[in-house]
Amino acid sequence: MKAHAIHDLPNDMLTAALSAQSMGLTLLLAEMRALSEVMPGVIVGKPLVSAHVEATEEADFDNMPV
Repeated sequence: MKAHAIHDLPNDMLTAALSAQSMGLTLLLAEMRALSEVMPGVIVGKPLVSAHVEATEEADFDNMPV
């Protein structure tokens, strides 16, 4: 055991916490990708809003008074 192991404790705790969080987020991303493949009605790669609708909405917002 190190002579000053207590000084390394906060760094070790932070490393462990960040590692656990990273593993959890990686698992969540994998689950979300898998679910998106089996959900009915989901079309991968297709934009949710058409370009025409988006352009119309942007034009309305640009004309708003300040």
